[in-house]
Amino acid sequence: MLTALLGAATAVLFGSGDFFGGLASRRSPALAVTGVVYVVGMVAFAVFLLFVRPEQVTRVDLLWGAASGVAGTVGIVSLYAALAIGRMSIVAPITAALSGAGPAIFDLVRGSHVGPITLVGLALALVSVIIVSTTTGTVEEHGMPPLAVGLSVLAGASFACSLVSLSLTLPASGFAPLLIARTVGTVIMAIALIVRRRDMKLDREAVRMALGAGLLDATANVVMLSAIRIGPLAVAAVVGGLYPVATMLLARMVLGERLKRHQAFGVAMALAAVVLTALP
Repeated sequence: MLTALLGAATAVLFGSGDFFGGLASRRSPALAVTGVVYVVGMVAFAVFLLFVRPEQVTRVDLLWGAASGVAGTVGIVSLYAALAIGRMSIVAPITAALSGAGPAIFDLVRGSHVGPITLVGLALALVSVIIVSTTTGTVEEHGMPPLAVGLSVLAGASFACSLVSLSLTLPASGFAPLLIARTVGTVIMAIALIVRRRDMKLDREAVRMALGAGLLDATANVVMLSAIRIGPLAVAAVVGGLYPVATMLLARMVLGERLKRHQAFGVAMALAAVVLTALP
């Protein structure tokens, strides 16, 4: 039960952070926005570890933490880019279905017991990606170009890999893997910004939104790792995958986004998928 509650809190935090990060990416380059989010997270984790110190950090924790950082960086850049050019209420569920189902499949492959309801949830997650990604009419009408769909899928798969990597760190390492992951990600972002050599200037409003997204994302990661350490990875991942609810509610209230009937059905299926996958 506690794992599910922490997963739900993670969903609210991640969903809100994604919304603000997506808005910032519409005003300024997604790469620059992600850089701000990562720096904020790295500082937040460093300060947090001053108060909650790990018992022991091994080489295994360093390696898996670094792997999580690489995958997570690919995921967040892809997500913000998708949110910048596509509809938040479609990008978020696609990403969530994959990032939630991926760790559950990992548990299944490792020999964990998975009931029939969970299997139904995994199947719904895959089908929902196809339904939500399918549009009729012009791209301009739906605001969901193929590139946004591809970036959403990449983000979901990357987040799944990042979460699985974190789950392989040892409990004695505490929250140190988060700092390791974010430090690696920040270095990658710095290199990418240098290589681009283009105008990466953020306007004042984008900076404020990126700072907020960074704090929300850092908090969500702490809560998520706590959920992973307390209970099953599958439960923590799929309940945490409900974050599109927060993203869509904010997009609806602030941006007035609407869905076509078949897309709304696909979104509902994606959300049902993450719930079913969490059931015993």
